[in-house]
Amino acid sequence: MRTQLPSILLLLAVLSAVAFQSHATKGYPTPGWNRIKKVEDYHVQSIARFAVAEHNRQTGDKLEYVRIYRGYVDGQYYRLFIQATDHVKARKYEAVVFEKLWDKVRELVYFRSSS
Repeated sequence: MRTQLPSILLLLAVLSAVAFQSHATKGYPTPGWNRIKKVEDYHVQSIARFAVAEHNRQTGDKLEYVRIYRGYVDGQYYRLFIQATDHVKARKYEAVVFEKLWDKVRELVYFRSSS
């Protein structure tokens, strides 16, 4: 039984990692993310606008911010679900922004289409 214990623990670790990854990739918040109750807050809005502007700067796209409809925070990371338009159709996007408020630093971690 003692020789099987490490194998069982390894199997449990792999299974939990797979379950965690599949849960995280479906757009659900991962453990540690807390829902932002007031996404209309000025600070949250400014982070969402930054995400769209930075995406435009990095890619050359010309998206225009419409609104933020859901958001989560985990320490210095903001995970935002944003609606933006390309002047043809409004689409939904997911962005993660890192912010160090005291250093006035914001960094776009990723920006991708969200269905």
